[in-house]
Amino acid sequence: AHKTNPIPTAGELDQQSRRHPRTAELHIYSRIRKPEPNMPVSTLDNKLIAVMGATGLQGGAVVTALLAAGHEASLIRAITRDPTGPKATALADKGIQVVQGDADDEASMAKAFENAYGAFLVTNFWADMNMSHEIAQTKTLENAVIAASVTHVVLSTLEDTRPVINAAADKESWKVLEEASGSYVPHFDGKGAASKEFFASAAPTTLLHTSFYYDNFINYGMGPKKHAEDQPAAITFPTGDGAIPMCSVPDIGRRVVSILKDPETINTVQGVIGASHTGQEMADLFGKVLGTPVVFNTVETAAYANFGFPGAADLANMFRFWVSFKPVHRDVATTQKCLGGKLDTLEEWIEANKAAFQ
Repeated sequence: AHKTNPIPTAGELDQQSRRHPRTAELHIYSRIRKPEPNMPVSTLDNKLIAVMGATGLQGGAVVTALLAAGHEASLIRAITRDPTGPKATALADKGIQVVQGDADDEASMAKAFENAYGAFLVTNFWADMNMSHEIAQTKTLENAVIAASVTHVVLSTLEDTRPVINAAADKESWKVLEEASGSYVPHFDGKGAASKEFFASAAPTTLLHTSFYYDNFINYGMGPKKHAEDQPAAITFPTGDGAIPMCSVPDIGRRVVSILKDPETINTVQGVIGASHTGQEMADLFGKVLGTPVVFNTVETAAYANFGFPGAADLANMFRFWVSFKPVHRDVATTQKCLGGKLDTLEEWIEANKAAFQ
């Protein structure tokens, strides 16, 4: 897809970034736009799709969405580090190809991508919470998809917060969490830096910016909790009255499939979002579905960072980033259009998972 916005000069970019901190990031991608490939195809019929993390959340959602869209199981290749595990075996039982691949091993990934038309890529910062490792893995994947001549790559990513925060007037109030890289939000910044390089490579790529999963309320223990028997359950975030972009994991899977079906999305940056909610709105929805009062406690960023669980400081800065700057590449109307009009709501998700909170 051709870039329609003019690429600014360095001077113009500096002026724009001072007026609006997100502008600096927005133009990073336009500077490295690649030529549009000549591909009139608009269907995935008879095309092999390789899916990383197929036994995990995002990759699993992509597999589910492909099957729901009528894609032949034998033309889905699930890539996993352990093809003998129970989740991998369950995929194989459905007729899905299951192959071994490790993002630390370029040869294994190139083999896993062999003959694939499309590939969904995702890395997991939280496996070891090492930003440099995630960047190295993404480079390995970049080399592998190029070696395998994959036609359309969808890379799940997040933005690099550093160009935005460093251009902000309150930059000095932000705590740097990794001195060597100047990172404020390592699980964002590693993905953002790596995806920028990936996008500039020869790989025909769509970057997909995801949002806060509804599942985080369960998987990261962020759902309502009672801290005393005589008090209502509460959710706690350092977000004040700000809203954060959210979505269901299944909608991520459906969004990936919509991108793979549309070659016009190659060499573009896309997003997925179901809604933006404030902490109070989240609490109200939990209370409504669970039939019991749920309150929202807002705390300072520094207080949340000191909660003591692994990654607390990273998440604290993430929440501050999301409520301080308007998220880019994520638009509800666009996501809705791409998914045929229906997005999963937080209320529906709570209803489907309320047993986890009772």
